[in-house]
Amino acid sequence: MVESVFIIGATGKIGSELARQIISSGDTDSRRHRNPTRIVGVASSSGFLYDASGISDSDVLAFSTKRTKGREHAGLGSLFDFLGGIEKPVRIVDVTASPEMLWFHKRIISETCHSIVTANKLPLVLNSFDDFQLLTASHGRYAYSCSVMAGAEAVSFMRDIPDLGESFVEITGSFSGTLGYVSSELGRGSLLSEAVRKALEKGYTEPNPSIDLSGKDLAYKILTLARTAGMRVDLEEIKLTPFVPDEYLSYGDPELLLGRLGELDSAFASRIALLKGNGKALRYVARLSCAEKGGVPSVTVGLEELEVAHPLAQLQGTANMIIIRAGPYGVNGNLPYIIEAPGAGIDITARNIRRDLLSQIEDRHSAPPEQPQP
Repeated sequence: MVESVFIIGATGKIGSELARQIISSGDTDSRRHRNPTRIVGVASSSGFLYDASGISDSDVLAFSTKRTKGREHAGLGSLFDFLGGIEKPVRIVDVTASPEMLWFHKRIISETCHSIVTANKLPLVLNSFDDFQLLTASHGRYAYSCSVMAGAEAVSFMRDIPDLGESFVEITGSFSGTLGYVSSELGRGSLLSEAVRKALEKGYTEPNPSIDLSGKDLAYKILTLARTAGMRVDLEEIKLTPFVPDEYLSYGDPELLLGRLGELDSAFASRIALLKGNGKALRYVARLSCAEKGGVPSVTVGLEELEVAHPLAQLQGTANMIIIRAGPYGVNGNLPYIIEAPGAGIDITARNIRRDLLSQIEDRHSAPPEQPQP
């Protein structure tokens, strides 16, 4: 069975890398895959290519690298109308970061036969819990593991908990690669403004680092996991404390932000020195707990002082980790389930989008064994 794929956001960093990987890894080759991928569509914010029989590799790469613009479209509305007219199921991949995709996802799932694979977390969190359930009810039609930890097993583990009938207790995690890097650099002796500048120069932050320092991205991720486990939680219920005070988060110019962050260098350095003297480390942590308040979910995001022996305190660089207590682990007091993965990266995210596409294949068969070369 051939799987037809339509990539929205194909000219972005993740979208172009996804197209490259699909082609260079031989996903489209029926001689290597019993369920090959066929890219039938690619779209940017203004143009698209479509061919029901499949777009050639060269045309996909030319579009994704902006060497050709394809046909013009008038926005998501016209793109939805076009996709809605396609009768055979298509796997739609959303690698945008657009909040406009909220209504788009809902209409695709509600009104068409198509499915969605998304790395865009906004449709999962900037809506109601009921809309979240509408989107994610069918595992075969909505895959979103790449919305958390670039596609590590966090979403799939939490998605299984309700079906296993297990009791969820707690998640503790540090899974912002950006803030993990900044925290570990502070522990190595860097000043705050220096650590953020390094993260920016290495491409670990958004173009405006204040977005990362606000902590909203981690709040979105922990909310996604809470809802995935069946908890009726909304964004405004999360107690979010930014990495730095709000007054430092209003700068659109990174240089102005970095200049202002210098005002906090001394305070952070003193705090880190005191923590080291007490055998502790500073980490930006998300917590989801049902252990108190009679099982009502409690969600917090903010800086925490952890013993150096704590698994989260031992993270270095952009590494991510979540610690889950659920089912036989948390209930019986055994060791927690720990998921550790590299921080979000373009190549890692693209690879795991391909894994999500595999998870949606009906009647999936393993690839034939390689034949020895003569």
